Amino acid sequence: MLGEGLALASSVAWAASVVLFKRSEAISPTGLNLFKNVFALVLLSLTLVVISGNIDWGRSAEDWWRLSVSGIIGIAVADTLFFMALRRLGAGRLAIVECVYAPLIVVLSVIFLGERVGMGFLLGACLVVAGVFVSGRDQSKIDTTTKELLRGSLMGVAGVACMAVGVVVAKPALERGSLVEVTMIRLVAGVAIQLLGVLVMPSAWSVLRVFVPSSVWRTLLPASLLGSYLAMLLWLGGFKWADASVAAVLNQLTTVFTIVLARIYLQEPLTIPRVLGGGVAVAGALIILLW
Repeated sequence: MLGEGLALASSVAWAASVVLFKRSEAISPTGLNLFKNVFALVLLSLTLVVISGNIDWGRSAEDWWRLSVSGIIGIAVADTLFFMALRRLGAGRLAIVECVYAPLIVVLSVIFLGERVGMGFLLGACLVVAGVFVSGRDQSKIDTTTKELLRGSLMGVAGVACMAVGVVVAKPALERGSLVEVTMIRLVAGVAIQLLGVLVMPSAWSVLRVFVPSSVWRTLLPASLLGSYLAMLLWLGGFKWADASVAAVLNQLTTVFTIVLARIYLQEPLTIPRVLGGGVAVAGALIILLW
């Protein structure tokens, strides 16, 4: 149950970070993503030193490319698209878009990792996705145009797809390496591509200014600690010690936790659909864990 427990814990950590990232939107999506990843990379490096871990330079070429490609697609690209979608859709609408996450991971895991799913898993997965969808349907309305909604939805779906592809690509390498080490290698690849992309941008300085201390750090630092360092370790740990399909469905509960935290810290209304949807999603997760 270690992998399942880590997957659930990562959902809580990421939900808390989403609330904090929402309060940090004075920074551009590119700046948010770069800051959180550099911050996490520093913490991961210190963690590796403390646990006396070493980088396995002799790992196979396959594992190197798997971790590198996963970092580029799943961090540099996916997270930037996530923040861009969050800005256009808001947390409620984005939660609905993110319902494609678990089914997409399941499909990719069956096709590329040879995982098997039974009737209990399928029932639980359907309940989780249905519950998340119901929970997110009536969230706060956002005054935005149809064009922006469409663009935001496409960005959200593209971000989720990149995240799913990234973790499925990395899954075999995760199982063969140390959790902290492989997480750091994946993050190094993502940050390297991000920095290259930012440095060739005409507005590079406006992005890099995120590293200058400011009032937004009050929410950005804890958001990065929870969302990039802690949640990433827990998230990858879930995929390392559990089937990718199971971990993905449990990750989908992030939306339910986000609704609860948004009620507490952002004073968003706790409506009947959200309560019902959350209950259905939790029931689905329990079926998956107990089947």
